[in-house]
Amino acid sequence: MGATLLAALLLCVGASLPAAPAAFAHDQLISSSPAPDERLNKSPASIILSFSSPLLALGHEVRVVDDNDKNWVAGAPVLTRETLTQALPELPDGGYQVSWRVVSADGHPISGGYRIHVGNPAAAPPAASASAGASSEPSGAAANGTGDGVPGWMPAAGTAAAAGLGIYLAFIGLRRIKRNTQSPSE
Repeated sequence: MGATLLAALLLCVGASLPAAPAAFAHDQLISSSPAPDERLNKSPASIILSFSSPLLALGHEVRVVDDNDKNWVAGAPVLTRETLTQALPELPDGGYQVSWRVVSADGHPISGGYRIHVGNPAAAPPAASASAGASSEPSGAAANGTGDGVPGWMPAAGTAAAAGLGIYLAFIGLRRIKRNTQSPSE
């Protein structure tokens, strides 16, 4: 009985984990305004980030940092379902790193970033602009915030399924024991 219970528990947990990353992907950034590497003639009034699903209304942040590490955001970002909007003051000409962090609908934080350029590119120091772009600009999945790994609820679900199966098997085992002990005396 003990070996059967252990095998069932391992089967439940083991069977639930391999399928998790493919079936339950994190939300993704699907569009942004301004777009990555966009060159703007004038300062944008805001950064607008649109995600693949509604986000959880906690832990979201947007930063718009110039080449001197000054954050230019104005106030807190506003979340409306799957759209996060960050107001900006008038930005001087130069390059900016837009970084964001949100909490996906599955409860996992995702983040990413990209660069934008405002005004005349000659106004920003060429060396500072080039080095900041090379060192801080994420690419691929990191820029989109796709992340990887198993959703946080998946191990709990596997454990709950295994516990439920264990309780069921224990109930069946106790019924058999009771039935076997009552049969000789009847």
